[in-house]
Amino acid sequence: MSLTVSRTVLGLSLLALFTYTLLAGLDMPFRASMLPVLASSLALPLTLIAIFFEWKTDNTVKTQADDSSGDLAVSASEVSADAFRRVRYFFVWFTGLIACAHLLGFLVGLPLMVLIYLLAQKEPLKLSIFLSSMILVILYGGFQKGLVLPLPEGVLTMMLFGA
Repeated sequence: MSLTVSRTVLGLSLLALFTYTLLAGLDMPFRASMLPVLASSLALPLTLIAIFFEWKTDNTVKTQADDSSGDLAVSASEVSADAFRRVRYFFVWFTGLIACAHLLGFLVGLPLMVLIYLLAQKEPLKLSIFLSSMILVILYGGFQKGLVLPLPEGVLTMMLFGA
């Protein structure tokens, strides 16, 4: 199967899935329907845009990678020591994120790790604080209060502040 056909099949499958999720969510009670309706309402236009761009770029000049069967050749730069360093770096950050969320809870741990990551990447302090506070607003306002999904509390916060 060519890459273009597989992308189109994937796009149409996602379109069907999100349409079904939206319609099924509309039949649910209000609180239960909030997450599937919200997620599907956001995903449907994005999927349609992706399908449109796929069909639009279908007639453009093809590269060798586009015409391949999906088994892309691995270049020497992708297996270099730098590539392995970047993979290790990702797993260290991911492990730190999980540990921080476990110890401090999602509501404190995720915004804190976003702040630390952005500062480590030398992003401006104001931008880093803004983005991490937006994560906090989304977690607290969107999930904990809006969708009434209790976020896991951390082990340390439970010991320090109780349940």
